[in-house]
Amino acid sequence: MRSFIAAFLPEEIKDALFCYVRSFRGSVQGIKWERREKFHVTIRFLGDVQESRLEDISKDIDSMVHGLGHIETKLGGLCVFPSSKNPRVLALGLATNERFQSLFDKVQNAVTKNGFDMEKRKFIPHVTIGRVRGNFRGATKIPKLDGTEFSITSIGIVKSELGPQGSSYTSLRTWDIKDSI
Repeated sequence: MRSFIAAFLPEEIKDALFCYVRSFRGSVQGIKWERREKFHVTIRFLGDVQESRLEDISKDIDSMVHGLGHIETKLGGLCVFPSSKNPRVLALGLATNERFQSLFDKVQNAVTKNGFDMEKRKFIPHVTIGRVRGNFRGATKIPKLDGTEFSITSIGIVKSELGPQGSSYTSLRTWDIKDSI
């Protein structure tokens, strides 16, 4: 089962991001835009995983996120991954802080405890808004976004199913971290 661990965005932030993207997407070429319901922050991509392994990871995450508390962040600037010379993902960065890094570290510990390799890439919190398809043009027409602040109050394990229209997501397990302090 293809899966990842995500931090979920508040509904009002998803709405704001969707309106923001809708305001310029007609003037930017070469992007397949993500649907509103797919906006999230990937904490750790797991890939194809047996369901029994997800149960073990889930137990370890449960114990590790206890006491973490909500994560304050804000919307940042536009970024591309893996690089500006070879863009495949168009995203909005999020402000990182000690709690965000702590969440990543705790998730990292849970998955490595269950046989996964340590993530080698630096954790850069972001929300994917589109995927580059073909000749990407018009990035200069993308307006700057204000630094809207918000709280992340839940995380979860998400199943990703690939289909002809792109991927679809199903939450398998969710943790409420807002009242953990």
